[in-house]
Amino acid sequence: MTIKQKKLGVIASVVAILLFGNVNASEIQSIPASTAQEKQLPKITPNKRFERISSANAVALSQFHYGKIPLDDVLSERVYSLYLNSLDPQRVYFLQSDIDQFDKHKLLFDDYLRKAELRFPFDMYNTLIQRLDDRQTAVNQLIDRDFDFTKKEEILINRKDEPYAKTVQELDEIWYQRIKNELINLLVSDEELTLDEARAKLKKRYASRHERLMQVDVDDIFEIYMNTVALAFDPHSGYLSHRTMENFNINMSLSLQGIGTVLRQDDDGISIMEVVPGGPADQTNQLVIGDQLIGVAQGDDGEFLDIVGMRLDHVVDKIRGKKGTVVRLQIMGNKGKGPEKVVRIVRDQVKLEQQAAKSDVKEIKKGDQTQKIGVITLPAFYSDFEGSKGGEKEFRSTTRDIKKLVKELQDKNNIDGLVIDLRGNGGGSLEEVINLSALFIEPKKTVVQVKNYNGSIETRNSTQEKKIYDGPLMVITDRLSASASEIFAGSIQDQGRGLIVGNTTFGKGTVQSLLPLEGWLAKSEKPGQSKVTIAMFYRANGESTQEKGVVPDVVLPQIYNPADIGESKEKYVLPWDQIPASKDLVITETLAEYAKPLQAEHNTRLKDDEKLKIFQAQRDKIQALWDVKTLSLNLDERRKELKEQEDDSFKSSNEIRKMYNLEPLTLEQYKNEDGTHTKLLKDTTPDILLDESVNIMSDYIELLKQPKAK
Repeated sequence: MTIKQKKLGVIASVVAILLFGNVNASEIQSIPASTAQEKQLPKITPNKRFERISSANAVALSQFHYGKIPLDDVLSERVYSLYLNSLDPQRVYFLQSDIDQFDKHKLLFDDYLRKAELRFPFDMYNTLIQRLDDRQTAVNQLIDRDFDFTKKEEILINRKDEPYAKTVQELDEIWYQRIKNELINLLVSDEELTLDEARAKLKKRYASRHERLMQVDVDDIFEIYMNTVALAFDPHSGYLSHRTMENFNINMSLSLQGIGTVLRQDDDGISIMEVVPGGPADQTNQLVIGDQLIGVAQGDDGEFLDIVGMRLDHVVDKIRGKKGTVVRLQIMGNKGKGPEKVVRIVRDQVKLEQQAAKSDVKEIKKGDQTQKIGVITLPAFYSDFEGSKGGEKEFRSTTRDIKKLVKELQDKNNIDGLVIDLRGNGGGSLEEVINLSALFIEPKKTVVQVKNYNGSIETRNSTQEKKIYDGPLMVITDRLSASASEIFAGSIQDQGRGLIVGNTTFGKGTVQSLLPLEGWLAKSEKPGQSKVTIAMFYRANGESTQEKGVVPDVVLPQIYNPADIGESKEKYVLPWDQIPASKDLVITETLAEYAKPLQAEHNTRLKDDEKLKIFQAQRDKIQALWDVKTLSLNLDERRKELKEQEDDSFKSSNEIRKMYNLEPLTLEQYKNEDGTHTKLLKDTTPDILLDESVNIMSDYIELLKQPKAK
């Protein structure tokens, strides 16, 4: 989730590029040492060029990183733990004896960085190669073992905090359970599949995976390690090799398109971090945050390529392609705990029209009167930069579009209040958020403050001569509202201009810039670029949006668990802090007096309103599934659990539709497995939280009519 800022050189494409950086060798295969000596395994060694780039990258981070983090033992432990975790995130390859040897170097990585010493990090990867090969031999034997699928047995889903195996035999038992679980996933997803067919499919998957992993590219390993070093400073810093940048630029020049998702590689493999509003993936209505990718196929008939264990940038290359072509994704829902399913997507670019702000009018009966409440949904802070540069008079932008929509809502509908929905809005143009704020707050007021790595503070003010709307205003946020969304919500809240309703925002309050390492090395070295967090955003009240986000005045039921999503979930985040409030911040009116009675009214509806009660029940069940720590290894139990989950969700959805006087969905429509019912689902699925936000706005309008106590 990025913010574009001219001065700091942050551009929208950075997120896509940086996806390549957060590479972990997750879900790779492991080994028995008996055959290792007989094989000629690949061995990676650093070279002098890598050493020079490593030195330059360390200098860039040390000099320009906002956190001023020293190269000391604390950082050394961070680098070590992150790098070790990237090599074996689930602790299923290394033995405890390997870790005992590695631990001797735990406090030496700061020295290695200062000296540009790469030998030991490369040695760690060479040990992994050995373990990968050993494990592949074991896996082939384990797949052929007998499996009792009627046994009452469970597997721990996440082993990242579990101890390393002390013996090969102990490791074999861990892998026996993993293979049994994978076989169950295959059998549950395709009930016509026989056990022998599932075994063959799994063997083919592991063989393909092992072949890829043995094709070691020393440049890739170096990039992984450099990214690890950057991530030890904060979760948004990174390193992009010359090749990564070159490939990205080539792909862009060839007009290759994607599907509109932000992917990440973490402990659990490759998962969806964000579905870009208006993009091809969003249009399918079938992908959600937390879904795990396990396979990619080209066209409608192409064979699936298993991507488990594949580098993130290589996966991105497989997904990207020419506009209009088809890519199919094999995914596992519910954070990898659900059954496999296939999603068909037609590649395209994310169009401004699809991301553009949209308006609607909601009517609320209050006695013999009808309130008209305007709702503007804003998926992203966008601007047609090319159109602007080209001198187009009617180029699209967030501010221009919303200005028109607000005028229409006022002139045609004579609205009594305005709601701006920023749920799921991951940010975008800084200039647009400043210009948009100016439509609603007084002129020349501080929208955001930016503190740079050198301590200087820049203030960005509203520039509009006069605001275009001064009626009751509300902004809806959720955990996915990030970056520019947080700046806008914080500005509206600080100026006492409107109420913030919903959930605490993401907490991404930092600014990144790409620093070409050619400033320290010769251009011929092709050193790549360092992505460094160089600044932090602060509200007019002096508080950062970093980590804590923007806290709403009225809290709605939380869909996303902050423990799973948000800046605070990440490792080594820069902490929240504050600077002096802007001098022009003079609050003439506070809205705090309205928040308490509005929250009380909302809490009453939570208890009494049937729609809200069903919604909360659904929410609680989803969150409970996310919190599941183990999975049954009993085939019938797994099938039963999945059937119950599907039936319950299907039933709840139709109960809500009935309350809205909508036709019930068929099971085929609800599953939407081939994407044919996407439009139906998008157009008719009730938005209970939006309706409740409108109810809160209605209550707010009534409170404003009451005389204030003196």
